[in-house]
Amino acid sequence: MEHVRLIDSLRGLAAGLVLVSHVAFWTGASHTDVVGGFLARGDAGVAIFFAISAFLLLSPTFALLLDPKSTRRTSWDAYALRRAARILPAYWFAYAGVLVVGYLATTPDGVGSLKKILAHIFLTQGFTTNKYQSFSQTWSLTTEVSFYVLVPFISWLLTRATRHGAASVLSRVLSYIAFTALIGLLSQALAWFLMDSGTITLANALGTSALGHAAWFAVGAFVAVIVQAQRQGLLTVEVNGLARYGRWLLNQDRSTVLLAACAVFVLASTPVAGPRNLDFPTLAESLIKEFLYALFALLVLLAAIKPIPKGTSLDSYAKSGFNAWIGNTSYGVFLWHVLVLQLVFMTTGAELFNAGFGWTLQLVVTVTLAIASFSWFVVEKPILTFVRGRTTSARAQRD
Repeated sequence: MEHVRLIDSLRGLAAGLVLVSHVAFWTGASHTDVVGGFLARGDAGVAIFFAISAFLLLSPTFALLLDPKSTRRTSWDAYALRRAARILPAYWFAYAGVLVVGYLATTPDGVGSLKKILAHIFLTQGFTTNKYQSFSQTWSLTTEVSFYVLVPFISWLLTRATRHGAASVLSRVLSYIAFTALIGLLSQALAWFLMDSGTITLANALGTSALGHAAWFAVGAFVAVIVQAQRQGLLTVEVNGLARYGRWLLNQDRSTVLLAACAVFVLASTPVAGPRNLDFPTLAESLIKEFLYALFALLVLLAAIKPIPKGTSLDSYAKSGFNAWIGNTSYGVFLWHVLVLQLVFMTTGAELFNAGFGWTLQLVVTVTLAIASFSWFVVEKPILTFVRGRTTSARAQRD
């Protein structure tokens, strides 16, 4: 599908939220007054990342399902190469940084065992509890890559399950998405019971898996479906159920949607969504947090994909190099910020859970952006350009 420009800034928002939540946790700021609640809930950025992935990667499938006349098909070989090029080079570069720091400095983890190293090389650390302090956030990449692997299967399954008219396809696909979100919440409940019974490794693997966070992927898929349905003229006033709700959402102003997203985030920052630290939540708190994060991701994604009036200041911003830079460096920011945070604490002698939030945040943001920019221009961009060129040429030859 075509590039949705504001998703660049949405990626930056997601990475920024995650960064702030980690700085707040390390400095102890997440435990202070009302503001601490907002800082602690920055991990909602992970839900945004998952929703973006589902929106972008499933949109081509939904476009084909809702337009029977379309003859374009996805090249899964090209898909696999592009996903690998997007994720692995920057990830391995950042992981090399973790190993170098672990070897040269006195860190809690050091280099780690061969088993730990192999798990991180092949992005399976999310299935274990053996992670690096400076790379702990990358559990979500195990989840992300699992979803990438599932996308071709999801596409095949949906194609097999929807063999009727476009309107019927829309209704059925939306029901599948709702069921998927429900399965995600039930998986979180099961993970809670496993954790409560002491089955920590399995609980962690399930709770952080693509199944455990299926609701976060489902909201991205929902936005992808209703956008494609609107383009095909299927969201008429006669539609019912989730399609009618989707039509109503698409008709809301961007400012209204963003205001609703802020309200959801405020609610998530309260005790209703559980503790701000690593204390074990109640079952209700765990499910409420999962649901609120999904709703927050849905709303900010909707705000990002809404059409931008031409000639407006928002249009100028969306087309700017700054917006593109935010999106391009967001992955590097996500990968490097915890290692940078660790180095800041080591070099300044700051005390864990009792450090200044403001100066720590400034240092971490400045250094992380510099490394992320280097990663983009020197590591990621050349490889992505090469792979995209090769896969585009291969597709053109087949067509």
